[in-house]
Formats: sequence, C-alpha cells, structure tokens
Amino acid sequence: MEKEALVLDASVIVKWFCEEEYTDIALRIRDRFFVGELTVVVPELMFYEVSNALRYNGVLSMEEKIELIDDMFSMDFDVVTSTKEILSDAMKSALGTDTTIYDNVYLAVGRFRRCNFITDKVFRDKISTNEVIFIGDWE
Repeated sequence: MEKEALVLDASVIVKWFCEEEYTDIALRIRDRFFVGELTVVVPELMFYEVSNALRYNGVLSMEEKIELIDDMFSMDFDVVTSTKEILSDAMKSALGTDTTIYDNVYLAVGRFRRCNFITDKVFRDKISTNEVIFIGDWE
C-alpha cells in the first residue's frame, strides 16, 4: 500500500522548530513522516522560506539557526523543482484568488503530485478548493 503524501507549507515546517499555535499538530505530522508513515512533498522554495522565518526568529541563536538548516537538508523530503507547468498553475491560481505566487507554488505542487496541501488559515480561507487543508483541521 502506498503511503500518504502531503505537501507542507513552510509555515507548518517552521512549527517543527519553533513553538507556535498548532505546533502540536505539526509535530504529529513530523512524527508520522519520521517513522515512514507519510511522504512530505515540498517545493524547493520551502528551504528558502523556512530559512527566512528562522532568520527573523528572535529566540534562536545564529548557531541554532544554522543547525536547523542542516537538519532540514538531512530530512528525506520529496523535493520538487519548479517547472513551467507548476509556475503556470501557480500564476493562474494566484491571479484568480489575489494571493501570492509563493503560496500557490505549494498548491500547484500538490496538484501535480495529487496530494493535499497543509497550510495556515489565512491562505486556506482565500482558496476555495478541498485540495488545501488548514493545519488546525488535519486529522
């Protein structure tokens, strides 16, 4: 049986490293990923977005931030490199919903990989599709 695959927004992965609202749910997703029950699919963009969020974290030291970047690269993510099809889909969705290309790249990756996208409430509320799941509603 093929294991479940999820596209995780950078905001979900940041919760793996920083205590925020819904961190408990993000950690349950992480735990299932770590034991091999889930495949986590991410666009390459995720590494930049998570690193940027860590950069602005006022609690972590520079050494901790660098270590967390190392940790991200040691995880067995299914990393998707952007293609013209993914970016075209993201552009159409972004223009149709007045949202960012960044958020819509994750959605487009989910569409191309035929899996759900877990994100925050702000983006979920702007998108009217069942392909996007608010992290607070995940299992």
